[in-house]
Amino acid sequence: MARAARLVLLTAAIVLAACTPLALLPVVTPLLSIALSSRGNDAISPLIADLEKRQDWQGLAGLAQQRLQLDPGDADGWFILGYARIRLGEFARSAEAYSKVVERAPEDIDAWNMLGESQRLAGRADLAMATLDRAVTIDPRSPATRYLLGEACRDAGRMERAITAYRDAVRLEPRFAPGWFGLGMVLARVGPKGELPAIVERLRELDPVLGRELARTLQHGNE
Repeated sequence: MARAARLVLLTAAIVLAACTPLALLPVVTPLLSIALSSRGNDAISPLIADLEKRQDWQGLAGLAQQRLQLDPGDADGWFILGYARIRLGEFARSAEAYSKVVERAPEDIDAWNMLGESQRLAGRADLAMATLDRAVTIDPRSPATRYLLGEACRDAGRMERAITAYRDAVRLEPRFAPGWFGLGMVLARVGPKGELPAIVERLRELDPVLGRELARTLQHGNE
């Protein structure tokens, strides 16, 4: 999968992680459908895209399970199943599915990222940190990996490590809005706060929704 498609897929799955328990976008984009559908083949890719567009996560899980009945070693089948489960809020089961992917495709950075995020959402922040530390060694240039590492570090109370990870994310991709948002949210909690106005303005340019959310957080913190 191309780096741009990877970034879209991971961004769409995790962009509101710091705002909501479910790190999921409510809006489906065509690019997300393309990225997810690339896990299929010519016969089932349209089905995957349609199920994803309709947000039929049970249907998507069923499709993945049918595929795995034919070939239990199908890494893409496990990836699709894990994605459906994370959308359903079944985080521990999602982590199980992504574990199957990395066993079969140990260089699949998307799977490592989603494994770490599933573990974090299942309440295993320390395990997620270890998973994502390994993911960094597989693809040191993935901003999504650094962002997810920041989220795991934040949940584990490792704020300095979280700040470093978020800074790495935006260094690798300066237009990666979730990285700026995560950085701003942690700085709002632990400081230093001097660069927060610039981060808010940057987010308003890149993603007005996240910009408003960070500004609202700062306003409430000052009340």
